[in-house]
Amino acid sequence: MSTMSTAPQTDFARCARFVGTLGLAVATLSTVVLVTACSSVAPAPGAVHSEAAPAAVTTELRRAEPIIEPWTYAGKIGECIDLGTHRLHSLLRDPVIRDRMQIFLPTALDHYRSAIIPLPAADGPIDVFLFGSRTEWLAYTRERLPQEAAMYEQIGRGGYTVEGDAVLYDIGRWDTFTIAAHEGWHAYTQRVFRHSLPVWLEEGIACYMEGVRAGVDGGPPKFIPWRNFERFGELRDVVSRGRLIPLGELVEGTPQDALAGGRTTLLGYYAQVWALVHFLNEGEGGRYRKGLERLLGDAVDGRIASTLWESRRAGTRNERRMAIGRQVGPAVLREYFAEDLERISAEYEAFVRAVVQRGNGEKIWRGETPILTPPAPASATSPTVSGSSPAASSAATSIAPVAPR
Repeated sequence: MSTMSTAPQTDFARCARFVGTLGLAVATLSTVVLVTACSSVAPAPGAVHSEAAPAAVTTELRRAEPIIEPWTYAGKIGECIDLGTHRLHSLLRDPVIRDRMQIFLPTALDHYRSAIIPLPAADGPIDVFLFGSRTEWLAYTRERLPQEAAMYEQIGRGGYTVEGDAVLYDIGRWDTFTIAAHEGWHAYTQRVFRHSLPVWLEEGIACYMEGVRAGVDGGPPKFIPWRNFERFGELRDVVSRGRLIPLGELVEGTPQDALAGGRTTLLGYYAQVWALVHFLNEGEGGRYRKGLERLLGDAVDGRIASTLWESRRAGTRNERRMAIGRQVGPAVLREYFAEDLERISAEYEAFVRAVVQRGNGEKIWRGETPILTPPAPASATSPTVSGSSPAASSAATSIAPVAPR
């Protein structure tokens, strides 16, 4: 796993995000494809699609009752469950995951669109391919992604998102939902956002969206960003072992870079970007929240590239190019959050150390913020940003783990 290659990138390239460990794995490619309807056969792997597909539909379009039709892959008969918000192409054998996923996916989508700022809906569902076994998942992956399949085969357990479709398999009743929540954010952003977020923020928000408490008596789950034991536990380990990555290095790196240092470094990377999103959202009394809101709005409307290129705060020409082309580096931090990188880095480190203080595990269990200073209230004037077609992109990879159970 440590010798992964990264495909060439262009400005706001199609970003393939890959989450991989012994525990969970996620990969996404932001090329967009629309499977037009449930059908009796799987879409042709590798097929070329000319139209960009939106990621989500409004809550009002969620079906009161799903439409269920046969769906077949490799001679195995499954079902396509049309929820309105999602089309779940399933070869699942576990009826509990099958039934609960029909509630989980639309609820997660509502959370993505409201957790930080109101985000726009689009006019089509997300396709989720959920296989009953790793063998089925690998077979599909080899057909659909023949050039990348060997990379995915190195994952212990996991899934990926390609061309707007989440491709997962049953990895247990908890982890399957966790990976679906993480992947769902990637699928949403790559279909709705015209410009990609920086890698550290895209992956950090995907981890932020994982926090959840299971529904009671079959009811919908409750998404609570702080309630993420895996990320909290790994963050605590990073601090206790003296492996905390300074903020300047964190935003320069990619998951591939972290992977080169081994699985432990990779887990630490994802714990830190999870904490970074919490910091930007509520740290320093909410000082940076408006910058986070602005950045998300610019991603949707396709203003990040021009903002960075014209900025007098973002840094050197090379730093701005890195931010636009590879979605890494300090330029976004300078433009949207703070020109003084030394100051914000010190604030971030202090925030992380406050999060992992003894006794905060109980707060994480309850889904409460472990930070004593209350955040500033969210901007009451933050509008719902307008949606538009996502920008074209080319492939790149990033790797992000969730701690094994």
